[in-house]
Amino acid sequence: MNKSYQDLNILIVDDDEFQVDFVSDLLKELGVTKITAANGGQKGLAAFDRALIKPDVLLCDIQMPDIDGFEFMSAMGERKFTGGVILMSGQGSRVLHSASLVAQLSRQNFLGNIAKPVSKEDLKEKIQQIL
Repeated sequence: MNKSYQDLNILIVDDDEFQVDFVSDLLKELGVTKITAANGGQKGLAAFDRALIKPDVLLCDIQMPDIDGFEFMSAMGERKFTGGVILMSGQGSRVLHSASLVAQLSRQNFLGNIAKPVSKEDLKEKIQQIL
């Protein structure tokens, strides 16, 4: 696939604005320039549906008040999203494990889980898989 970080289109979906900014900054440090951020699941779906160029990678929080990460994954499955999916959570490994199963069941190209606080190394390792 020979893409670089600069070529990637990434959508971040998280209801916590601090997290969105934090993860955006980490991605920029890796060289990612095309970042769309959505504050919560509803806005994430709207941003995805509006995007003319669909994201290569979706970074999604699991615990969100309106649509949680599980519902978001099934919505992505319905939309036949083929990009990579990385799930983020501050909820510990059991929640992350369940989420990874859901992502795999909805036929997502699942790149892995990242526990919050997100580290640049974790992001790099997961994103590397689709470059």
